[in-house]
Amino acid sequence: MHDFGSANVLVDLPLAASERALALLSFNVGIELGQLVFIVLVFPIALLLRHTRFYKSVIFYAGSLISIVIALWWFFERIM
Repeated sequence: MHDFGSANVLVDLPLAASERALALLSFNVGIELGQLVFIVLVFPIALLLRHTRFYKSVIFYAGSLISIVIALWWFFERIM
């Protein structure tokens, strides 16, 4: 999904085609590296906590609720 948004932003920038391709590639590599760092840092902690009540009530339910709220915020921000 982030490819579509960044591609639209890059079209508006005064860049040559090769610069635009490099900018898009750099953006995507940065996103993927950020996701990998997040997984490396968070996944081991989640594995250790997965059988606790804290994980189920706080991380699972509250995390899901926060994700839903952010997704709805972005959805309504884009359609308005």
